[in-house]
Amino acid sequence: MTRTLCSGAALALALATPGAVMAQAYPSKPVRMIVPFPPGGVNDNAARAFSGVLSPLWGQPIVVENRAGANGNIGMEACAKAVPDGYTICFPTGVIMSLNPYAYTKMPFDPLQLVPVVHVGMLDQAITVNAALPVSTIRELVELGKAKPNSVSWASLGMGSTAHLYMEWLQAKTGARFVHVPYKGSPALLQAVLGGEVNVSTNTPGVVSPGVKAGKLRVLAVVSGKRRSPIMPDVPTFAEQGYDLDFRNWLGLFFQRGISNDIVRRWNADVNKLLSDTKFVEKYFYPMAVTATGGTPEGLAAFLKTNRATAAELAKIANLKLD
Repeated sequence: MTRTLCSGAALALALATPGAVMAQAYPSKPVRMIVPFPPGGVNDNAARAFSGVLSPLWGQPIVVENRAGANGNIGMEACAKAVPDGYTICFPTGVIMSLNPYAYTKMPFDPLQLVPVVHVGMLDQAITVNAALPVSTIRELVELGKAKPNSVSWASLGMGSTAHLYMEWLQAKTGARFVHVPYKGSPALLQAVLGGEVNVSTNTPGVVSPGVKAGKLRVLAVVSGKRRSPIMPDVPTFAEQGYDLDFRNWLGLFFQRGISNDIVRRWNADVNKLLSDTKFVEKYFYPMAVTATGGTPEGLAAFLKTNRATAAELAKIANLKLD
């Protein structure tokens, strides 16, 4: 497949597949893409990237609608209850689909009632310490947390965040003890680790790279599946160091139950074309440390099942209750 998509003519030619031709009557009016978080986040940026390419290709605008609140539940409730006619598509994160059902006593929608379209990407995580902390590996961090319980502080964006769950998992599996310090936003958290106010946290490789280059931060591991992060190829993965948890946040597209299969296949085919286009991924996904995935709707359904099982274990370990 061509590696030079993203120009209108080339992309239109590449997407002129039999499935696309079959569904060419769709869309005949604007499509809403509901992002259940405020503007500026990872899935919001990805949504706008898709809209920027697919809108002119399809001849109809894809309008990104941000509906934030309740850790994503408000926007997803609205999307799940929309008419299943193909003109409202949901763009949640994995936390909403996998973790929220175990963190909230009552969910306003059932994630399993939604129809998977395509797995968009995974968000790599760098487990990072202030450079003054005398550890260079995850094992050394664990040993310090065991030898001096509650002497190492671990920053997060609050209960149920990725950083919090990794801390809880390491404590449960190793016997180490850390002090959880929640922050209200990523900028405050990053400044706290840079300044030595706290010792440890997790963030995307791209966000912590400047601090690493300045000598203020040290990355102990990157959670990036079986391959190393292209942003930090010299840093071993969490798995390489003997720790088997891979609970990264992720992005996926979903429709309401009752949607036409032709519309699902149209979205799946066209989004997969973008996710396999090197220039598109390098421009929009690489800066956010998002690993493009893609695949079939069935593949996303299988992934969701496995991911929810991991989320259930983590919620139990952390005694997680968000309501």
